[in-house]
Amino acid sequence: MTQWTDAITARFKALHRSGRSFSKIAHTLNSEFGLALTKNACVGRSHRLGLKARPAAIQTPPPEPEPIIMPRLGWTVEPPVLPANCGRITIYQLEYGRCQFPFGERPPYAYCGNTTARKATYCPHHETVMYPRGVR
Repeated sequence: MTQWTDAITARFKALHRSGRSFSKIAHTLNSEFGLALTKNACVGRSHRLGLKARPAAIQTPPPEPEPIIMPRLGWTVEPPVLPANCGRITIYQLEYGRCQFPFGERPPYAYCGNTTARKATYCPHHETVMYPRGVR
């Protein structure tokens, strides 16, 4: 624990007014007075002395916007096309209250789309498929 003498405190205040960072202040005081101060000790001392707070030395840069990934030339993104009157819907047609039971092993996947009971994920039939014997 360091004894903050009047000479050390006066030098600390002068260094603080000069705008140096607390780590540089600690380094300077350590070399001039043969101390072993840390940056946090200098921060605490400035609070106890009621010195004016300074802006942070490190300014965080503004976040960069996420890059926009453009599809390659010649590629198109189209919603899956299902056979007419198959009674199933695509992922783009799924909405709250529609059965989300999937059909198919590879794209385009199809979903049941029937109305769900009790605001569940699956219709009553597919709920018995997914949760046999009422296990949930």
